[in-house]
Amino acid sequence: MNHLLIGKKLFDKTMSLVQRSMDIRASRHRVLSSNVANIETPEYVSRDLPFQKVFESCLEGASALSLAKTHPAHLPATEGPLSQDFSSQVETDPGAAGVDIDQQMSRLAENNLMFQAGVQALIKKFEALKVGIGESR
Repeated sequence: MNHLLIGKKLFDKTMSLVQRSMDIRASRHRVLSSNVANIETPEYVSRDLPFQKVFESCLEGASALSLAKTHPAHLPATEGPLSQDFSSQVETDPGAAGVDIDQQMSRLAENNLMFQAGVQALIKKFEALKVGIGESR
């Protein structure tokens, strides 16, 4: 059996979706942390990365950043955090004057919980692979 085919079956679409989800969550964490860091900056408008909208656009393949191979020794571009650019999808909070620390901390906590859920999903997937490999011996 082809080793590439085995790899694609082991690391299926579920892992790819969880990876994309975690990439978006990490980007959203940076945006929300920036809001907290600028809490005392005059006229600063808080921003957010709307997870659902960005994730749906990733599913459609709309947010892939095309990378140019500028040297023959460069590795080919692959899907992952280096090929994703979410900065164009950051939105300002409409009508937000300044930064509401309670709201930002709440968003950070929710985002962190969802990121941890993604980590747990990957752990369970790898545990299932480990059991499968152990049973085949």
